[in-house]
Amino acid sequence: MYPANLIKVIGGLNKNLMSYGNGNSKLRHVWFQHDGAPAHKTSSVKQDLVEEFGEQIIGYGGLQEWPPRSPDLTPMDFFLWGYLKQQMYATPPPTLQDLQRRITDACAYVTPVMLHRVQREVQAKVQMCIGADGEKFIH
Repeated sequence: MYPANLIKVIGGLNKNLMSYGNGNSKLRHVWFQHDGAPAHKTSSVKQDLVEEFGEQIIGYGGLQEWPPRSPDLTPMDFFLWGYLKQQMYATPPPTLQDLQRRITDACAYVTPVMLHRVQREVQAKVQMCIGADGEKFIH
């Protein structure tokens, strides 16, 4: 069930990107960052990712694997999950529907300024990783 839902999300993501881009050549540079969660490793999910993103997949099954011990290089790990947890649990959500609404609202409130800050942080972390020759580094 979960892989089938994930495939729907991937398809919807790609459609949203294409409608957003409206022929924008910058979208040719969009890469999918794949994590290693077991449910994300099924052959059906991998097949759909390849169909949607071609060779532009970073992580499990992609042409470009994540460097070992590199979770801090992904914006999902160092920004989004912490941001969402902070928004979700400032006060405990009374119902599942309230939790879902909070998640949707929190994602809608991510601003271009926040994303620009995240982009700069990724660039800085990548430079530190390169400086450490791909080994563990303190940030």
